Amino acid sequence: MVIKRKSAEKSIAPKADKPAAPPREFSERIANLLVSCIRGLKKSLPVDDELAKKLKDLEAVVKKGVRVSPATELGKDIEEFFDRQIIKQQFIEEEKDIVKTMVLEVVDTIKSVMSTSSGFETNIAECVENIESADNIQDIVRLKDSFVGEMQRVRQHSRTLQDELEEHRKNSIILAKKLEQSEAQALVDPLTNVLNRGAYNLKMGQMINEFKRYKEEWALLILDIDHFKIFNDDYGHQIGDKVLKSVAGTVRNAIRISDQIFRYGGEEFVVLLSRVDAKIASQLAEKICREVERDYFIDDDKKLKVTISIGAAIVGKDDTELSLFERADKAMYRAKNNGRNQVVMDL
Repeated sequence: MVIKRKSAEKSIAPKADKPAAPPREFSERIANLLVSCIRGLKKSLPVDDELAKKLKDLEAVVKKGVRVSPATELGKDIEEFFDRQIIKQQFIEEEKDIVKTMVLEVVDTIKSVMSTSSGFETNIAECVENIESADNIQDIVRLKDSFVGEMQRVRQHSRTLQDELEEHRKNSIILAKKLEQSEAQALVDPLTNVLNRGAYNLKMGQMINEFKRYKEEWALLILDIDHFKIFNDDYGHQIGDKVLKSVAGTVRNAIRISDQIFRYGGEEFVVLLSRVDAKIASQLAEKICREVERDYFIDDDKKLKVTISIGAAIVGKDDTELSLFERADKAMYRAKNNGRNQVVMDL
């Protein structure tokens, strides 16, 4: 009798479904936000810092894997957060430099007066010694006149020193009030997250004084958004505010770490470029102009483009804060009259 064995049935486990890949749009959005975080962190670190190098490598990997587009509104908010922290720290350091410059001026004044009065003590001692050894009235009277003359010189130099120190004292009181105001009032414009006009006034005074002392050239740029009224009138003030924020963020990313941007008022911004001549200032201004032209932001389904006109001036030996600003302002209006979206240098 042959017994047939039933062949064992193979149990086949159902194949697990592959997890669906996230939508490409989602991946790109996350990548953009990650790049914004990386850029913000990199700015707060020294260029040669080990972490900065690793972040740079990570940014390259992200950009290679996913197409990274210009920063979205949230991305710009992230970058602006880091920029705001850096700006506040930079301005604290610059306030220290302003005070340091003023103290050095006081020291220079004292040294100057002391160098011209170093012989007073010796001259007076000789007068006293000669009077003590004088043999007749005529010599004593002559030495008395010499002694009185020497004392008048001492008094005159003391007055000069006192007047100059009093001037420095007044300036330091004014500076202290300005610094108190800068701490009491926000140094950062709340809408665009760049330095405001109060910060500009402080910085300009410092840079004019430093130019007179060290003779290092620098440039002032005035940036005005082209046809800004159209954005407010056609799209509303909320869109106008978005344009201001977008331009401020683009300019901040286009300038060097050593440069600064300020919102001067309305749709007008000022950029201070340190240690540049006319050629380099022109190149940097052109870069800013082209970066703003390339950038855009989305309003619903509309892609809105913005351009700016820039006037630039290099500080000169006869410049004041007002005269330098006026030269750059006139150059900016020439850029407007020449067709906008361009740079004009005042030479």
